[in-house]
Amino acid sequence: MMKHLALLWSAVIMLLALFLMTSCKDNHQSLKADDEKKLKEFYTNIQKMTQQFNCENINDWKFTAIGSKACGGPTGFIAYSIKMDTTAFLQRVRSYTEQQAAFNKRWDVSSDCMMVQSPQGVACEDGKPKFVY
Repeated sequence: MMKHLALLWSAVIMLLALFLMTSCKDNHQSLKADDEKKLKEFYTNIQKMTQQFNCENINDWKFTAIGSKACGGPTGFIAYSIKMDTTAFLQRVRSYTEQQAAFNKRWDVSSDCMMVQSPQGVACEDGKPKFVY
């Protein structure tokens, strides 16, 4: 009887441990997915800021690095019109970059570590900015 009771308790403890490990992992993945979603929304909002302006004169456009690879360096570049509030825009880009760096560190993200080539400038094509390499 005691042997059966001990086996039953062992089984209950193992099931409880398995449940806790699984739920922690699911919660961990859920938190990571939430953070990822927030970053994507932040990036989309930054892109929308740039899309408010038509590219008609290349002298009205500049670009800046954006994002943070886990190994260091930007994930890319984004073109923006100097007709916008560039101070506010560049602050948002910096904030996004800092948040992505924090995300990478928090979630132990790895990346390809390849340097992203910096554009030489911006050209206007069909009213949209395009990078020149």
